[in-house]
Amino acid sequence: MPLELPFEVTREALIRAAVILVLASMPSVAWFFVMRKKMLRRQIYVIRELESVIPFRDSRYWVHGYLVGFTGKYWVRTGSIDKVFVTYVIPPYHSFFYLPVIALLRKRERLEVAVEYRRPLGVKGEAHLYDPRSRIARLQAERDAAGILRRGAERGEVVVAGRRLHYIALGREALTAAIQLAEQLSRYGEVFRVSVIPGRRMLLAVLAPGQTGIREAVETLLKWSWAGDVGSRSKEGPAS
Repeated sequence: MPLELPFEVTREALIRAAVILVLASMPSVAWFFVMRKKMLRRQIYVIRELESVIPFRDSRYWVHGYLVGFTGKYWVRTGSIDKVFVTYVIPPYHSFFYLPVIALLRKRERLEVAVEYRRPLGVKGEAHLYDPRSRIARLQAERDAAGILRRGAERGEVVVAGRRLHYIALGREALTAAIQLAEQLSRYGEVFRVSVIPGRRMLLAVLAPGQTGIREAVETLLKWSWAGDVGSRSKEGPAS
């Protein structure tokens, strides 16, 4: 038995609906091609900035989805640095109908940089700073801090560059180092997370960079590595 609709669908109504759908989709098609070009240029710019500041011997990239971002792994093995890991993610600005969601959730591009060392950091303890408003930063910090939480790590809040961040820390020295590193990185964007992890010989930072400042943010992390005195920095204060 054929399905009966509560109203009559005429040929003219179908044509009218099809025209409306086509007209509604036209701005989204134009928007897609314009933003696609801009997003590709932005990612090329980010990669060039990374490759200009990281003294790598070899590198490898993995693409995340379509125009969403990438992860880069850089083998350095020079001085105190062993490897650098970078993940760059950009909201799907090319999707016209997703723009209200981006605005509502205040989604922004995100740069995550982890520097792995060849020798101990020279810092006692371990510390994770994170913005509690960022669900991803909070969950990742909680995951990475699971080990020190079992050992009685301290929780608390600090104000860094006018923003309130939560922390999980085992030892004041590592916490001081993380705070000072976050203060330096805040010059180049909004900091979501900073971790000082001596057990893994690693510094990690997540921020929303400005249009410029990516190079400077990465360079800040690398200088801490090259100096080889993260421990002394946590006592003396950030480098100028």
